[in-house]
Amino acid sequence: MERVRQWRTSGKTAEDFAQSEEFEASTLRYWASRLKHADGAESEAAGSGVRMVRVKRARTASAEAPLLVLVGNARVEVRAGFDEAILRKVVDALGGGR
Repeated sequence: MERVRQWRTSGKTAEDFAQSEEFEASTLRYWASRLKHADGAESEAAGSGVRMVRVKRARTASAEAPLLVLVGNARVEVRAGFDEAILRKVVDALGGGR
């Protein structure tokens, strides 16, 4: 929610803001839309603990390439067939799910 607020007050396009912060503009627009369409978006999102975690895709031709999840200074590689519940616990443990 904070990142969406920063984008909205920056006066920049989603693409320009996202590029300077090294994440995807589509992700920024998705969260802005999700927060906007929720009833009482500002208070509800703040109470629900919604946070954005930076995810970078490796630029590779291989479909087998892992997804790299960055949480603070930690790097977690996720491969096909991963257990979503375990990944959620790892991200929470690293402080990214607060």
